[in-house]
Amino acid sequence: ELLAMARAGGACLKRQSLKLVEARHPQLSPLVRRDVLRVVEKPEYYVQSESQRERKFWRGETDPVEPDYIYLVGTCHVGRESAADVKEVIEAVRPQAVVVELCKKRSNIMTTTAERGGGDGDGEGPSVAATSTSGSGENDAGENWFERTSRQVLEEMLTGMTSRIGRELNVLPGLEFKQAYLSAKAIQAEVVLGDRPIDITLRRCWSKMTWQERAKLLFVLLQALTRGDEVSAAVATQIDSLEKEFDLDLVFDQVLEEFPSLEEPLFRERDRYMAWAVKRSKAVTNTRSVVGVIGRGHLAPVLEEIHRDYDAQHLSFDSVARKPDTLSR
Repeated sequence: ELLAMARAGGACLKRQSLKLVEARHPQLSPLVRRDVLRVVEKPEYYVQSESQRERKFWRGETDPVEPDYIYLVGTCHVGRESAADVKEVIEAVRPQAVVVELCKKRSNIMTTTAERGGGDGDGEGPSVAATSTSGSGENDAGENWFERTSRQVLEEMLTGMTSRIGRELNVLPGLEFKQAYLSAKAIQAEVVLGDRPIDITLRRCWSKMTWQERAKLLFVLLQALTRGDEVSAAVATQIDSLEKEFDLDLVFDQVLEEFPSLEEPLFRERDRYMAWAVKRSKAVTNTRSVVGVIGRGHLAPVLEEIHRDYDAQHLSFDSVARKPDTLSR
């Protein structure tokens, strides 16, 4: 029953997005039909609460105002089509800000090759804004040596696996983020780092997992490390042949079946963080339109959090960065 309600809600949001796109940017309609693009228009009834309007960071002469339109592009981080989708949306919408699913530590993925090849490589680049710093949440003080080392090894393993899959597909990992950077540069839009710092995410994942889950995860990653090329080739073949029908919800369900403790810190908390970044963060304040470039698996839940915030106004920096447990469902 809940699944049926979720699907009905998703179909309704798809129809709303299609109606908005056909009225404003009809050339983007195929992306909505492919479930790559969703659009949110700020409701006419929406009035930002005084507690949010009086945010401490704001020093402008006028009250801070949230974006009128939020365009969310769902991408496959090692897919070929996603970069083209991102380019098409940014060129059509010409937003004032482009929010990417990256944190400061991973932001160099946008420029490692973007500055060297293709696209508009001259002139000044766009402003890059971070929505938080490593000091915004938890720190390393609460970790012992084993926990800190395990987290660092986990991060290196995941990075290496993504890179190997990209090589198998002959696609640079994060190509859609490089394209987002170049396209933003071409129209002088601000690039916003819209994901929670990876150190905090991995630390929270590790702290939430049971010892059994930790042991299982390390075993799986060690297997991937010792048989990395074989595993990467198999995953790449699946993505390459099934990208259009690739069911990321099924993948997430399989992960959560093995590691149920990861649902909140790895998915839901980051969904809320990204929703806050594209809707309420300082970097998008007083912009008319924003484009968010996020993983396809985050598209539906981030969209849900944005719509929920128009009614509940539950997203704030404190709740998504400093005290994420306060929003757990």
